[in-house]
Amino acid sequence: MAVIDKAYLSINILYIFVRFILQYSSINWTESILYLITIVIESFLYINLYKMSRPRYDPGGILIDSGADLSQPGLVSYMFDYIYVSWLVHLLSLMTKWAWCLYLAIPVYLAYMFGPYVLRFIRSQTTTGSTTEPAAGTAAGGGDAEKDKKRQEKKERKQQRVKYSR
Repeated sequence: MAVIDKAYLSINILYIFVRFILQYSSINWTESILYLITIVIESFLYINLYKMSRPRYDPGGILIDSGADLSQPGLVSYMFDYIYVSWLVHLLSLMTKWAWCLYLAIPVYLAYMFGPYVLRFIRSQTTTGSTTEPAAGTAAGGGDAEKDKKRQEKKERKQQRVKYSR
């Protein structure tokens, strides 16, 4: 975390110094608000990552939790991704106002990652609610009786299993 601490401080101090002191005449209120919003989100994620990585001790000094592994995939890596994108945007926005458009990469990435799951969920909801006609092979009712028979046999096998209790 020491490298991230230094990068977090240096990038934000550089941005504040250059943008709000050296280039004060060219800054407008929208860029200021964008910076404040992104720095609040970035700081929130940074503080959460810092707290997650710290070990926890009970009052007697015994280790309760050794802290989270910050190299694990999932939510932790997404937090780091947002922080890195924020740093890139802050540095590039010193040169061009169009750098703020890089934040559009975040919802595009989310749509890429979770879009198929959402579409599959929506399709399953629409297909289960609209199937009122029997399937082509089960028009005579023979297929349904066979499925019911197999379900009943499976249920009986489960009931005959030995159950262990603690």
